Amino acid sequence: MLTEHFTTAHWWIAAVVSGLALATAGATLATTRRAKVAGAVTVTAVTGLYTGLKGTGDGAVQALQLYILGTLSLAILRLVFAGWLRRQRERHEAGEPPEQPTARHIAVFLATFAAIVAGIAVTL
Repeated sequence: MLTEHFTTAHWWIAAVVSGLALATAGATLATTRRAKVAGAVTVTAVTGLYTGLKGTGDGAVQALQLYILGTLSLAILRLVFAGWLRRQRERHEAGEPPEQPTARHIAVFLATFAAIVAGIAVTL
């Protein structure tokens, strides 16, 4: 555990940073400026709301850890599957239908998601 020495303040900071990482990852998926801003604002607002409501009192550290686990794993998945998402965007811009994920795509996604969540959980 790399975070044994973390105080509640450290967890708050980590939660805000991981929320911003997810907002950035989500904004890169949007095609219009308005959608990018809306997505980033929404994730940032949810980060503030969640950490504000759950980040106090008993269980605050555990709530913040769960939030970090969820947001950081999604942001990392965005990076891992950047190539596939780029190809989907290129197909969209060319007016072609999106490529349907195969069973192999889904299996790789689920295995990658499980590995990322396990890696982050061990680190926390």
